[in-house]
Amino acid sequence: MMTYDRNRNAITTGTRVMINGTGRTGKIVAIHAEGLTPAQLRRSKTVEVEGCEGKFEPVELIRLGLH
Repeated sequence: MMTYDRNRNAITTGTRVMINGTGRTGKIVAIHAEGLTPAQLRRSKTVEVEGCEGKFEPVELIRLGLH
């Protein structure tokens, strides 16, 4: 599944991202989008980032280059 980060850059599984506010970085390992519209997906805690606990909203993430 593809969604967009806070700067409207496309992000998918495998994309390197930084979590806004914490500065922690990692790769996206999963995006849980079952039954969500694109707008709901962007504003829901659906993204798992490698090495970080919990799920994050795509608008909390900043893409770091291309994967």
